Amino acid sequence: MPSSPRNASPRASLPDSLAIIGAGGHGREIAWLAQRVGVPAARIVFAVHERYLRDETIDGMPVHSIESGHCDGWPCVVAIGDPRVREALTDECVARRMRPATLIHPGIDLHESVSVGEGVVMAAGVVVTVNVSIGDYAHINVGASVSHDCVIGRGATISPGARLAGHVHVGRYAFLGLGCNIVNGTESAPLVIGDDAVVGAGACVIRSVDPGATVIGVPARPK
Repeated sequence: MPSSPRNASPRASLPDSLAIIGAGGHGREIAWLAQRVGVPAARIVFAVHERYLRDETIDGMPVHSIESGHCDGWPCVVAIGDPRVREALTDECVARRMRPATLIHPGIDLHESVSVGEGVVMAAGVVVTVNVSIGDYAHINVGASVSHDCVIGRGATISPGARLAGHVHVGRYAFLGLGCNIVNGTESAPLVIGDDAVVGAGACVIRSVDPGATVIGVPARPK
């Protein structure tokens, strides 16, 4: 089962600058989110590995190689949807003295019972209700909702429009696809999405999913 994160005051220290690791669509969304939480565009940069360096700027913000060291020591967000790739890049950034930043859209109203870990991203339109635990480096994307008594594991990705009913436990590095629906568990028997599991776009999950499994369809079945 995912462990509970530590930080219950995720907005206590917002970054005044940000290195976004990754220069694709998710990276541009992170740049928009960062500006909404108060990071000036002039203090936002993108960083990618040298072999992926293509553009000098994106939306007016500079792009650097990670290897150049320009972003060493900066607050950072790894803008990669794949949970395991995001974890590996986060480890690389930490080794370069970058500091994972937590970004929560200002329109999200977090109840005092919600616990949020380090490096979490919560995008516009996200709804999180009560007694929810969100682990380090989890990303909850545009318009997703997480209901009461859910646990989101370290590094999990909750894609846009996903819906989690109450008492759902999402494992470490699990990936929940676009618009999927996870029905409720109970306090004594939560519905568990196992570590490294993948739930396909539009799937409706009505029972627990084994670690590492991929499920698709309505109702969701192993691929």
